[in-house]
Amino acid sequence: MESTGANRAICLLIGFLLMGLSWTGSDAASTDYPNRAVTMIVPYPAGGVTDLAARALAEAMEKHLKQPVVVLNKVGGATTIGGYAVASAKPDGYTLGFFPVATSIPEAFEYFQEAPYSSKDLRPVSGVTTPVFAIVVRDDASWHSFKDLVEHARKNPGMKVGTGGKQTLQYMFMTTLNRTHKTGFVGIPFPGDPQNVSALLGGHTSVSMMDYSSLKPLVDAKKLRVLATITEKRADFLPTTPTVTELGYPVRFVSVLGVTAPRGLPDDLLLRLDSLVARICAEPDFQTKIRNTALLIHYQNTAAYQAHLATYKENVLAFFKEEGLVKK
Repeated sequence: MESTGANRAICLLIGFLLMGLSWTGSDAASTDYPNRAVTMIVPYPAGGVTDLAARALAEAMEKHLKQPVVVLNKVGGATTIGGYAVASAKPDGYTLGFFPVATSIPEAFEYFQEAPYSSKDLRPVSGVTTPVFAIVVRDDASWHSFKDLVEHARKNPGMKVGTGGKQTLQYMFMTTLNRTHKTGFVGIPFPGDPQNVSALLGGHTSVSMMDYSSLKPLVDAKKLRVLATITEKRADFLPTTPTVTELGYPVRFVSVLGVTAPRGLPDDLLLRLDSLVARICAEPDFQTKIRNTALLIHYQNTAAYQAHLATYKENVLAFFKEEGLVKK
């Protein structure tokens, strides 16, 4: 009996020791993060505006973390391949994503694409930047303000407007404008900005709505004219160009590019990463690089970023339902 009691005591002691070692190891793994390279996945090809912003962020993170932050482009599946690579990764902070909204809430866009994951498989960390979508016409066009364009469209319905398709912010804004101001614009979808620009320059469309980063060289060359930006805040690199919000046309959808992690990322790592992103977004060097990519700094802490994604999802699902773009 004494031998049995002693054995039980020894087993209990070993168990407590193992638990202690396990806890210590987990704590150490968290406190010495990172002790190796971090991968940041971008669901677009290299060289695009999202990729350039991600690389600027990765470079800044490297300086603070003292470890490499490697940008990996995983393209395809309407950004869901890159999204799934993060959703299915180990939640240890070594695999992060730099995602547009559609990649973070793929279930809201299921009418257009299937995804092997949902927003429940991701943990948003921070909002970082927002694209500047511009309303642009040829420089020889007769409209010199967005209000001029709206008035012309109301009297001449059927004007062709180049967009990126029905799932894009540009199309949503144009459709909302048609409903509220009876403009009668007709959206013409293009697979990419180069095709959209070519159609505008060739006179196949009268107006284009697209990312300003694709337009800047032609605007600088006086071939295209920006009438307004589809943003809430005026871009500092377009100081004389008004936003549609300023002009009295509210924006229901604001696209934010942000850092995302796999579901299950520990709270302490989440807080550390969010704090790091906040610090970087306030640094002049990072702000200059983002400005040079024709993006706006749009830092959102974890709570604000999560709330933004939830609101965007709610709004976009309501819009798609109104448009009949919901799977039965």
